[in-house]
Amino acid sequence: MAVDRGIAESLSPIEFDAERKSFKATYDSTRDPTSLAVIAIVAAALDREPQHLATLQSVVDTDALDRLATGPSADLGSGVNISFRYEGFEITVTGEDAIEANPVEGA
Repeated sequence: MAVDRGIAESLSPIEFDAERKSFKATYDSTRDPTSLAVIAIVAAALDREPQHLATLQSVVDTDALDRLATGPSADLGSGVNISFRYEGFEITVTGEDAIEANPVEGA
């Protein structure tokens, strides 16, 4: 599973949980926008080039996602997560700079 390091250079190796069929990675939100890290993990999970995915902007306001995930007022570390659906996955972004992509049944 290759990750395009040009899109999210700080993305850690993507872990695959075979039981849940989910993908998880961490990234450095001071280096890469959350939106680009989401695209990178989904592209890797689908084994597709990022440019062959639907635009993330079509499902979520990427500027708002980036601000919420890294802004001081979000305090995501207190247990608040950001979740949305994208390319057949339920995406969850946590305050620990982690992204999880779980496949959506029937998507």
